[in-house]
Amino acid sequence: MTAHLHHDTLAPERREWTDNDLRVVEQFSQLVSAQLHLLAQGPERERLIDLAMRALDAARASLRATPPPIPLQLPVLKLKVSDVIGQGWVALSQASLYRAVESQRFYCVTPKGRSIGKEFPAWQFIEPVPELIAPVLAVLAGQPGSDIHAFWVSGADEFNELSPAEMLAGKSFETRAEVHPSQQTLLDLPASERLRKVLAAAQWQHRGMADIIG
Repeated sequence: MTAHLHHDTLAPERREWTDNDLRVVEQFSQLVSAQLHLLAQGPERERLIDLAMRALDAARASLRATPPPIPLQLPVLKLKVSDVIGQGWVALSQASLYRAVESQRFYCVTPKGRSIGKEFPAWQFIEPVPELIAPVLAVLAGQPGSDIHAFWVSGADEFNELSPAEMLAGKSFETRAEVHPSQQTLLDLPASERLRKVLAAAQWQHRGMADIIG
């Protein structure tokens, strides 16, 4: 998922499987294998056992694989829906991703100069954003995608010139050369507090838009 991020934005730390974890998995695999040999019967026996063993081998290999690193900063690129799915940014189908946009779990924008086609700002797929963004998008619902994106990426006075996206994620954008100590203090707030502040900013913008329309 993060192979296309700049290497300076990545941190190597993430919880890896311990030796004990792997021993438990191995014991479970052996138990499943033994039960298969006892229970599988008939002309399909060998094929079923072969398929099951391949699945177990694939599962063991995936557990031993090096986990993807955690981004230290937010990416600024925008992705086509095929890239979001193909590069593993989310574990969703294209149809499910568009439904997630409709239900305000993610957002997308129409590229400048085009009337069709959607792009997804990649920052929203970086943890912990997916768990936090929905209530803010619900407040912004009904606004054009370009306005929603502008809200997220524009520096805000109340956040010491951090953007709401940075505030929500607790991470700066990869294009930000340095973070002032006063900004870092905001980024280090608990996720619930950061969400509360971003929600307040979104509600303020929503009221301002309503006043203009009304």
